[in-house]
Amino acid sequence: MKNSFCWFLWLALIMVLNCVSNGSGGPLNRPGWKLAFHDEFDGTALDLDKWNPTDPWGNERNHELQAYVNNAFEVKGGILRIRAEKGEAFYGGKQRSFTSGMMSTYRKFSQQYGLFEIRCRVPKGKGMWPAFWLLPEPLGWPPEIDVLEILGHEPHKLYMTHHFQDEQREHKSHGGSWVGPDFSAEFHEFAVEWSPERMVWFVDGVERFRSEKSMPHRKMYMLVNLAVGGDWPGAPDEATKFPAALEVDYVRAYEKVP
Repeated sequence: MKNSFCWFLWLALIMVLNCVSNGSGGPLNRPGWKLAFHDEFDGTALDLDKWNPTDPWGNERNHELQAYVNNAFEVKGGILRIRAEKGEAFYGGKQRSFTSGMMSTYRKFSQQYGLFEIRCRVPKGKGMWPAFWLLPEPLGWPPEIDVLEILGHEPHKLYMTHHFQDEQREHKSHGGSWVGPDFSAEFHEFAVEWSPERMVWFVDGVERFRSEKSMPHRKMYMLVNLAVGGDWPGAPDEATKFPAALEVDYVRAYEKVP
């Protein structure tokens, strides 16, 4: 009996050390990978040592309708919520009727190659445009790696894309989409594995798209945001509910173990 109890305690300790996770998310430790960055959002506010609560560009893009404000973030119960609301704010040279949030690891964390993942639940409704993506440091474009883009009026469809310049220095992109469950109904894990040869996108650990075209070979930082409106999703309509939120369980980045 004593030996069995000791064995149980030892096994429990190993599970705690090797399978630390937030909520129902996956383990922090992954075979063949070294954890380089993670935020489990276990505090009471956005960790400003890890994130900038602003758009690093500070400009309007894609004719989006929101103003990015630094009070759009709420951390509670191990979940980060990026809130989109109806409200007046000046941004990008215009007065806006919606506010929302963007956060990035610009100048705080960047990495060349690796595994980048987010576990989140997206908002539903026309005009909602959540994203998890990577941009080069220092500021520039392209390249761009879009790990997750979902349009609120079709919350079951995931878009996975990377942008690059061809040999003539013209903008090109290569991407795919995958129709799955309603990603606004519950949390799911979205990830990209980026190597010198290819990018592979995963949803809940299952490969859904890959690209071997024009891989970027420079450090890139992470961004998480909830846009409102724009050329692609269109403006919110009368059925879109506010406030809306992109809910994030964790963001993690790994580097390959040599």
